[in-house]
Amino acid sequence: MHLLSVKINEEYRTLPEGLKIELKPITLLVGEQGCGKSSLLKLLQENSEKITLELSDNVTKNGIESFFFDTETMNPRTADVESNYTKPDGTSTGIGPVVAILTRWKSHGEALQEFTVNRIGEAKNCVLLLDEPESALSVRNQYKLAKEINDAVSKGVQLIISTHCIPVIESVEEVYSLEYLRWMTSKEFIKLNKG
Repeated sequence: MHLLSVKINEEYRTLPEGLKIELKPITLLVGEQGCGKSSLLKLLQENSEKITLELSDNVTKNGIESFFFDTETMNPRTADVESNYTKPDGTSTGIGPVVAILTRWKSHGEALQEFTVNRIGEAKNCVLLLDEPESALSVRNQYKLAKEINDAVSKGVQLIISTHCIPVIESVEEVYSLEYLRWMTSKEFIKLNKG
């Protein structure tokens, strides 16, 4: 594992100061809209001073290869998109104009499925930060996404994902609720949210 824990150094939007989350190979951040899931991912992606990261012995803060994907602002069908895939040397690569042109005539869901599921399938020995990667995916492709997420762990990938996706949530034993500020079983989370 690359990141062992994250601690909030100062109050940040809905994230309370002193909050410490022990991270797992797959950490699903769940909860109602506005509870801080995307904010926490953004802080991690930026290596913000507002957080303290506890790292495993084999990595340094600047040596973690990470990939941040935000489905709200990154559309694979637009030619100027950059995925913010950051290598340990600090260089970034986007999906590039050729791939963007080829995906322009696909549906939003097809383009996202190809981009997110394939990128997860290709990942090795890195940290993936994914903000609602299920957005615009069909139920079938949400199940494919859940499988790719679980398969990635065997290739040295750590995933920190904000999600509302039931197939992804059901695919793990525990999720971290930023609404309740604790780990809970996926079954407990689903039961709490059935209303």
